[in-house]
Amino acid sequence: MAHSRSISRQAAMQLLYERMSGGNADSDSLDLVYEQLSEQQEEGAKALKPDEAARTYINDVLSGVEEHESELDESIEKHSTGSWTLERVPHVDLSILRLAAYELYHRDDVPDNVAISEAMSMANRYSEPKSSRYINGVLGAMERDKREPEA
Repeated sequence: MAHSRSISRQAAMQLLYERMSGGNADSDSLDLVYEQLSEQQEEGAKALKPDEAARTYINDVLSGVEEHESELDESIEKHSTGSWTLERVPHVDLSILRLAAYELYHRDDVPDNVAISEAMSMANRYSEPKSSRYINGVLGAMERDKREPEA
């Protein structure tokens, strides 16, 4: 289960990225991305179609991120360190951040530490090393705030 959730999460991130880059991230894109990711999992793995649970999760993330985008971006910006403005954040990093922030704030079925560690594993796989430090810092600050709301 966790294994397929990990593939679903990567697929959702790639579709968020596709949407940000002007693509339509439709169900054909979803099938294609999911099949490619499932093949890459291990040597000799076969391409899988997303099952109902995967499709439901991915669609929830895509619509949830779209619906809450300004709130998520505000939180990302608030918890960013240094001179990082959202305009400077590469699209792939912003896709990872939005997905993880959505999970932190809106998915009770995803423990915070899982949302963060999965985001870090995507950052390590798809981003630059300094991006992964930035993403870790932002998500860590979000999680601390969530745990200890400002008085």
